[in-house]
Amino acid sequence: MDTIDQQLDAANNKNTELEAANKAASAEIATLKAANAELSDNLTASKAALAAKEQELAAANATIDTLKAEAKSAEERAAEFYGAQAGAPVAASAVGDEKARPVKERFKECKTPAAQTTFIRNLSPEERDELFK
Repeated sequence: MDTIDQQLDAANNKNTELEAANKAASAEIATLKAANAELSDNLTASKAALAAKEQELAAANATIDTLKAEAKSAEERAAEFYGAQAGAPVAASAVGDEKARPVKERFKECKTPAAQTTFIRNLSPEERDELFK
């Protein structure tokens, strides 16, 4: 068995070790508290930024809805205006369309037999029937 002095020295050594461990633990606690405070500040800032972005999104969606409504009403106004002004549709004319003229009239314009032969060869069967009626 150890003497009282040896036991006291062992207890003092153990006490010194525990105090050093306690100081290290206290330093780690302080570091973790600082990190926790920083993370809490970051969380608060992120929540504020998120709220601002949500407000921007709501404002943008409201603007989009307004623009869509305005575009629709502009389209309706244009349809009403131009629909009322248009009247009945006009039939397309055959101005400049050579095929729209009667075949006999086009055939009379051919002055030479060669031109007449070429003209007849280029006719469709329906046009030939019309020419030779």
